Amino acid sequence: MAIDARIATIDDARFREVVLEYFGDGDRVRVRQLILVQQPDRLRVQTRVPASDEIMNLLVSNGEVFSMHHRDTNEYYTGPPTRENINRLLPVDLSGRDVVRMMLGGAPWDRFDEGQDHQMEWDPRRGMYQYSATGADGNVLTMWARPEDYAVVEMEEVTAGGDLVYAYRTRGWRDAGTISLPAHRRFVWPDRDLDFSLDVGDTQLNISLDGHLFELPPPPGSRIYHLDESM
Repeated sequence: MAIDARIATIDDARFREVVLEYFGDGDRVRVRQLILVQQPDRLRVQTRVPASDEIMNLLVSNGEVFSMHHRDTNEYYTGPPTRENINRLLPVDLSGRDVVRMMLGGAPWDRFDEGQDHQMEWDPRRGMYQYSATGADGNVLTMWARPEDYAVVEMEEVTAGGDLVYAYRTRGWRDAGTISLPAHRRFVWPDRDLDFSLDVGDTQLNISLDGHLFELPPPPGSRIYHLDESM
């Protein structure tokens, strides 16, 4: 599919000067991050202490194992890189593989694979291709891709009655080497009172990241928690 072909030439990427803003449960959190991705499913997210270069939280996935360490409590979590586990640091409701795809302007296929009645059609109102699927619960998941380069610019999940369940939106698209990527990514999750955004200051593509960056053994003395797919 053209959506996948668009990012096929990208092996890895470094997203620097990332500002994460989180609104939820009446709180607002603003921190800095460094995000590394490597196709097809490797992910590293470093969250820094405000006004410091010290790492506060670190999330790593090598595609098979998810690991996360909280420095302040010295707690270490490990398990499969599922949506539930990735949400522990990145509340984007995406699997590790889908986070890699979405950071590169691709499609969250793991979410769409859970649905049925997949359809591709033209949306004349937006002037974009529209790809949709219906889940077992009756919710409809839809994403929109630009016709000029098949970049995924928006996604949403709604109930059969039209109520918003989840949304992903972008803006500020700009050239980043061989492809265009958004400077701003926003995730909205009404049931959890969550509004979460990533603003990227600088992007570097195809930089040959070392594999060890996507491995995280337990730090000395840390309390280790093993998570299964249902947690």
